[in-house]
Parts: sequence; C-alpha cells; structure tokens
Amino acid sequence: MSLLGKKKPKEAEGQEPVDADGYRRRSTVNERHANVRQKASRILYTTDEEVRDALVEFAVFIVFLVLTSLVTLSVRHSYMFYFNDTMKKLFTTREMVIIPSVTVSFEKLLTVPDWWDYLVYNFLVTLHGDMTVAGVGATPVTVDQKPEKTRKKREKDKRENVDDEEPDFEAKQAPPGNSTHLDGRVFLHENLMLGPPRLRQIRVRKDTCFVNDAFIRYFNTCYDSYSASAEEIIKSHGGAPFRTMKELDSTPLWTVLNVYTTGGYTIDLTYDKEANLKIVKDLKNNHWLDRGSRLCLLEFNLYNENTDIFQSLKFIAEIPPTGGVLPQSQLQTVKHFSFISDKSLYMSVVYIFWYIMVVYYCINEFNEIRKTGAKKYFKSILNLLDCVILLMCYLALVYNIWHTIKVKNLVSNLSGEHYQSLDTLCFWNTIYVDMMAILAFLVWIKIFKFISFNKTLVQFTTTLKRCAKDLAGFSLMFAIVFLAYAQLGLLLFGTKHPDFRNFITSIMTMIRMILGDFQYNLIEQANRVLGPIYFLTYILLVFFILLNMFLAIIMETYNTVKSEITQGRSQLGSYIYKKLSAIVYYITHCGRRRQNRDTIRQPDTNNQEFTDDPTASSRFDHSKVHLRRNMTEAEAHYFEDVPSETANKDMYRLNNRVSLLEEILEQLVTNMDTILKRVEKDVKKNK
Repeated sequence: MSLLGKKKPKEAEGQEPVDADGYRRRSTVNERHANVRQKASRILYTTDEEVRDALVEFAVFIVFLVLTSLVTLSVRHSYMFYFNDTMKKLFTTREMVIIPSVTVSFEKLLTVPDWWDYLVYNFLVTLHGDMTVAGVGATPVTVDQKPEKTRKKREKDKRENVDDEEPDFEAKQAPPGNSTHLDGRVFLHENLMLGPPRLRQIRVRKDTCFVNDAFIRYFNTCYDSYSASAEEIIKSHGGAPFRTMKELDSTPLWTVLNVYTTGGYTIDLTYDKEANLKIVKDLKNNHWLDRGSRLCLLEFNLYNENTDIFQSLKFIAEIPPTGGVLPQSQLQTVKHFSFISDKSLYMSVVYIFWYIMVVYYCINEFNEIRKTGAKKYFKSILNLLDCVILLMCYLALVYNIWHTIKVKNLVSNLSGEHYQSLDTLCFWNTIYVDMMAILAFLVWIKIFKFISFNKTLVQFTTTLKRCAKDLAGFSLMFAIVFLAYAQLGLLLFGTKHPDFRNFITSIMTMIRMILGDFQYNLIEQANRVLGPIYFLTYILLVFFILLNMFLAIIMETYNTVKSEITQGRSQLGSYIYKKLSAIVYYITHCGRRRQNRDTIRQPDTNNQEFTDDPTASSRFDHSKVHLRRNMTEAEAHYFEDVPSETANKDMYRLNNRVSLLEEILEQLVTNMDTILKRVEKDVKKNK
C-alpha cells in the first residue's frame, strides 16, 4: 500500500484502453486485449468496490493531509515576522542624528569610520536608551534578580504583591525617551539578552597578493580578498584573542562576497553603556580595523518569553579589497519548544496522531516491498516519493529530540556572563523548516492521485507526461541561448549594471526580463551601442520565438490527448448517489432498507404491471420498457428503435449488437481481476 492508497500488483494494474486515469483511449479490439497492465498512478473508479476502497483511502489521506498541514505550520510562530521586522527597523533602518543635518544608519554605511560612528551614535544609543535622558531605576539588575527568575515565580510574586500594596504607576512609568533602555539584560521591556553583545573580526595576512614594482613606493604591502589560505591566524590582534569556529560554537557566514568558514578575533561587550562606549572608542583609536580586515561582525541574541522565541541578530560590515563597507544584516528566529516539549495539549495530540499515521504508512510500505520485491518497488516514482515523505517525517522527529536537548543545555547556561551562541541552533532550524516546507508541498501534490474522476485534470497530467521528452530536448537548446545571453550581459554590463554584477545574478535578470521586470535605462547607460541591440535581440529570439515554441509543443500535445481521451465509465457519482439515496430512504422510511431492484422489470401487456419475465419484452411496445439505470452509450444505443429511414435494418441491429459485445468484452477484460477476487472470496466463504 502506498502512502495515499493501495498499490495493486503488476498483474492487477491498469491496461489499455482503460488507462490509469480511469479514461478510455480509442483503440482497436486487438490493442485492447494485447496491452499489458502497468502500475496505476491514479485511483480507478470503474466498479463499486473500487469506488468504496478509493473513498476509504481518500478519507484516510485527507486526515493525514490535515495533520501534516497542522504540524508543518507549527514550526513557525505567527509573531516571528514582526519580531524580526521590529529589530530590523530599530537597528538598520532608523537614522540617528550625530550633529544637525548629519545622520547615521546601518543601511547607509560606506566606510569604516561610518561603521564606528554607527556603533557609537546609533547601536549603543538604541541598545541602552537615549543618552540625553536619565532613566528611572536604571541600575543594572544582577543575574539572580528579577529578569532571571522563572515565569511562574514572577507571576507568584506579582499575585502576592497585589494584595499587599497598591501599585505606584507614576514611579513605574519610564520617561518617554527611555523606551529602549537596557535595564540589566532586559531589552524593550519584553526581551532578555542571552549574554552581552560581541564584536568579531576576520582578517587576511599581508603580502598575500602581487605588487607591481612601479607601485611599491605607494603600497609596500598587499592584502588579498578573503580565502582560507590567505586568512591571518595569530594568537591575538589588538588585544582580541583568536578563536576557532568550534570554540565560538558558530557556523559559516554567507555574505555578498564570500563564505567565511572561520572563527575570528572576538571582543565581548558588557551590559553597561559607558563601558561599551569606552571599548568601542578604544578599538577605533587603536585602529582595530585596518587594511587587513575583511569582515567585522556585531552579534547578540534575545529571548522573548511572551512568545517563547529565540532571536539571533548579526550586523555585518564586509570590507572588500577595493575599500569601503558593504552592510548586511542576518536576523533569525527559533521556537523554544519542539514536538516533545510543546506545552499545548492540542498540538501534542496532533503530533501523536500524526506519527501514528506515519508508522501505519511505514508498515504498509514494508509490506509492499516484501510482496513486490525491492528492485521492482524502487522502480516506481510514486514509491520513491512515498519513501522520501516518510524519511522526512522521521528526520523531523530526530531534529525535535536534538532541539529539546540543545535548548535545555542553552537555558542551563543563562546564568553566565558570557555570550550565548545560537548559531548551531539557528542553522539546523533553518534546514528543518525548509525540510518541513518541502514535506508539506509533496503531501499536497500527492492529492493528484485521486483526480481521475475529472476529465480536464486527467488531460492536463497526461499532456505533461506526453510532452515531457519533447520539452526536455527543446529545453537544451533554450538553455544554451539563455546562458549565452547571461554571459554576454555579464561581460557587457557587469561593471556598471547591478543586475549583471555576477553570473548568477545575470541568469536571474534574464528570467526577470521574460516577466517584464527589468531596467532598460541602466542597460542603455552601461553600453549605448550594444545595450539596445542586446535587449532587442533577446526579446525577439527568446521571448517571441523560443517561448512560443514551448507553448506550441504543449498545445499540440494537448490537442492530441484531448482527441484520444474520452470519458470512461466512472461509478463514483452513481455510487455516492446510491449511498445518499439509501441513507435518505432509511431515514424517511423509519429504518427500512430499500429493496434491491437491479433486474430489468417489464410491464405486462394486459394490466401494465411489472413482471420479472425476461421474455416479456417481445409482447409489448419497446417504448414502454423500464430499463435499469446507469446504462452505457452502447447499451442505450442497442435498445433504441431502428430508425424508419434505415435501408438494411438487419445490418443496423447487427452493428449495434457487435458494438455491445465489444464493450462487454472490454469490461470483462478490464474487470477480470476484480471478478476473480470476488470468486475467490465466495469460494472461501462457502468453505
């Protein structure tokens, strides 16, 4: 059994002309009987038994789909976006006035002196509050005092204090300019800092590149761009000791220019504003950042107990070999609780039932492998997809166990006065969230297995299957032209146009141009001769010719599929109608069941009453025959009167009879497996 339903053995699966779609393809009788059944990729609705099994499978799948959606949505908290957005606006977007008409903000940093000004006049002011307003009760709180107490103990203290004395609102109200005051370790009144902020620098060695003799008088040393071989690793720099990435419990930094897989020289700040100002000014005066610096990083972490969210904040000043500063920020949020430690009873029940269904489907997959064999089992894409889904479910469980242990160790170290790193937790949480997103996508996509009752959807999926090879072949030519234009744009405009600054960005710009999102002015300004020619040839060749050829391939295949596929016999509607009618009849007739009337009952010629005599049809007019419902087109055509204008009525009846026999044989071959199963069941019952 697959993840979404039972997988039939190879000898019991769909054949022509009844496809796995549940639709018929026009073919000869010999083709219908000669084709071999192959594995069905969709649920069939040709018999009442198949309809019943399919509805049960679909109901179970819907339960699994709902549970999966709830579980995957729970990995993100609804307030994570607002938490990140607030901190980003607070530390990167907001401008602070240094002197009249001169402001500083993180996003507008251009030079290293701007970075020092940002730390002194923006970051520390925001972190500790307005320097021009003295805060009430600004005495730092020690580790053992209020901000470090557990939530339950603080709530108990509040309840006891309410009965003892009236609150003094005037004394507790902070000045308007002190809304972001760092009272001990509490930031914005709601967030606890996990250790003081930390400055980290990554450097390269001098003389790591070649200097021309003509310029030695101006530059006696040369500093290359960052690489693992050019990195400077000494005991300390400017009083900051070097620590490896393992010692810092950090992860690689992916920035605009490079990926930094190292630790660096670190300096820890404090919770006191004056002490931090002194540290930053000393570093600036001692030229802690010089020509060998390639990256300076300011990082700290917060915990919001109202929402149980950890947040990691990194503000990066990347220094390229050409000079200047490239400001970047990385903000990540992680939930405190996992599947195992979640305090919500509702979500705990959801997690339990979800893994019960995962184990159930896993057992079914093992049974399927045992029956069909591993070699045949893994040849099916559907089986591989089921295995990927189940594997992701178990990986999610492994991560949540690790997450619980990691957070427990982190919380146990909060009493220390050193920086608490969340890099490893954030890194694996990002991978986990991405995995859960892919899991939700795959489970939702699997619902297409149940669409065979809709002809349009079957035509859509069949069209994609038919034209896949043609599209793959044409995509090769399209990719060659596409990459050629991306390389051409990089060489022509890469030094002046920001959308062509590197090869990957050029490829994305090509895609954006197809969608109409581009800046033609910058293309023309970058190269006034070749710019317009580049743009016009790209639009004509790629947009008007190649893309329309894609559409032509798809449309031609769709027309072919549409002419071949006709509506087959689907018992889904009639089965549901019969069941609903039986329920309504049972309710309206006080629990009595409706009698079975599958036989063709004929009215007697004398009293016009019904009789079960099958020979009665020869004794009265055919127009009064009450035929059974759900007849096929061939059956209905067989029982119609012969038109009066027909020249050879015998030949007309013979053609109708042959058509009916062909359809009966077709149904017999299609449903042979079902018939044999029913016979075996009857034999077992009789024994």
